[in-house]
Amino acid sequence: MNRAQRKAVKLRRKLGLHGRVDAEEVANLLGLVVKPWPLKVQEEMLMGHFISVAERLDSRWRRWVIAHAIGHRLLHPGNHMWIRDHTSLGSLFEREAEDFARALLLDAREAVEEGLSEVWEVAEHFGVPDEMVQIQAPMRME
Repeated sequence: MNRAQRKAVKLRRKLGLHGRVDAEEVANLLGLVVKPWPLKVQEEMLMGHFISVAERLDSRWRRWVIAHAIGHRLLHPGNHMWIRDHTSLGSLFEREAEDFARALLLDAREAVEEGLSEVWEVAEHFGVPDEMVQIQAPMRME
């Protein structure tokens, strides 16, 4: 588990999150304000304590990009646009934000306990886009 996943799991446990996580409520609890915005290219933008989310997104993608933005806020201080344009850290930051979103919104143990095995079942249970679900069999410890 990487640092982004650890941070998300810790937050998930601290807030007692289960099932379909209300990412906007999590953002609010962290002092962030989510605003729909007519973004044409980007899906989300984090500025100060505001998360602007593209109005065009459905509820599953909206939940995902809010969690992604929370990951950036908790993991990556500074001006992300400048970092993306002037350093090689941009792709690392994006990967960490995706890992954070996945760990905040999905819980593999809960999926197993609920008997969910198909991607669509996991996606439906947690309210995330099917393509963002990664199923990984638990490791057997002997």
